[in-house]
This record gives sequence, C-alpha cells and structure tokens, in this order.
Amino acid sequence: MTLQEFSVLSPIIPWEAHDIWRTIGAYFFILHIPFSFGGLGVVAELLHCSSLDPLTTVSTTVVLQLTELSLALALLQYTTKKDHKIWPYFAGKLYPQQSWVKETVMGFILLMTMVSLTTIVGDTLIGLEDTYDPMLRKILFDSPTSRLLCIFLYCVMAPLSEETIYRGFLLTALSSSMKWKDAVIVSSIMFSIAHFSVNSSLQLFFIGCITGLAYCRTGTLSAPLTIHSLYNAAILYMTLMS
Repeated sequence: MTLQEFSVLSPIIPWEAHDIWRTIGAYFFILHIPFSFGGLGVVAELLHCSSLDPLTTVSTTVVLQLTELSLALALLQYTTKKDHKIWPYFAGKLYPQQSWVKETVMGFILLMTMVSLTTIVGDTLIGLEDTYDPMLRKILFDSPTSRLLCIFLYCVMAPLSEETIYRGFLLTALSSSMKWKDAVIVSSIMFSIAHFSVNSSLQLFFIGCITGLAYCRTGTLSAPLTIHSLYNAAILYMTLMS
C-alpha cells in the first residue's frame, strides 16, 4: 500500500472548493466563539449572578453544544451544492464501509502514548502543574446529575460536534483539493486553534492528527468519534482519581 492509497476518502463532496474557508469562517466566528466561549457569560448575566453553580454550568453547556451543532449542520446544508443533502451524507459517514475497530484501537493507544510523552516533556521543561480543569473537577464531584451530564457532554456531545465539523466537513473538503496528509495537518491546526488553549495546543493537534488519520483510513466517522470519546473518558477518569 502506497502513502496515497492510505486514504479512502472520496474527492466528491457536497460543497464547492471555494466555499470551504468561507463556511468554516462563518462557523468559527458566528457560531463557535459566541456559543462555546460567550454562552455561559450571557446566561450568568440573564440570571444576575457572578458565576454559575456546577449543575447549571454543565446543563447550560450541553444545551449550548446542542444548539451550536444544530446550527452548524444548518450552515453546512445552506452552503452545499444545489440539490445536495447533508443528512444522508453524514449518515453514510457513520456506517463503515470496512472494518474500523483495529484502526480505532491503534489510534487510541497511539494518542494516549503521545499525550503522555508530551505531558512528561512539558513537566520536565516547565515544571509540574495542575493539568485538570478546576471547574471540571467541581462538576464531577457536585452531584450524580452533574456527573452524568458531564459524561454525556465530554463523551458524546463534544466528540460528535467536533468530529462532524473538523473531520466530517473540513478534512473531507480539504482532501478533495489537496493531498490528504496536508488536509490532516491543516484541519488539525484549526481543531487546536478552536479550543483557544495555548497550554494544550500541541496535545489538541495530536488528537486532530490521529483522529484524522483514522478517518482517512476507514472512511467512517465512527473511528475518530470512538477515539475522541475514549480519550475524553480517560480525562474524566483521571480527573476523578486525581
């Protein structure tokens, strides 16, 4: 198998090549930043409180993520070619054309190895620091309801939303007009930037690359979704055990 044969993604996509960056730009500035980074602040203002309690924080975030994903899918439908529908397109991406379990297992092991190595190197160079989000810890230890909502958010909603946008749309679209490995790198950079986290940028880039490779190899979003969900589940478990 040659490097070019590694990817099974089809060059035929529902979007025009010249609309790719306009679409991702519209998503980024009109939907992603307002909902993911401004939504909780707006809710706090509406409730006339300086900060939200853990249960309100996680339940509101779930609603915001659902709304963002719904509007993102509407945007992707709006920007498709004439007479194209994205619902059957993405539904088809969830049904594998070939086995994807081996690639998923290998991808998850590789991801955890790379993240562990970068964490060790980072701790060695800049010193040990608390890598776990204090608010995430509060949510997990607040109540059983908060914990269940947090698990749903991290292991279902976040992977589904991010893999749909950055692999299902952006990586697929870019790979139709450039080499698939370049498309993986570019989409992974955008995935990392979208989190606005300098400290985690390298790890986020690795997540994007490995899920992107799994997607290119299998042609189904089931592989990157599973890798992403397992990784987030591992983060929740380590936070609970810390």
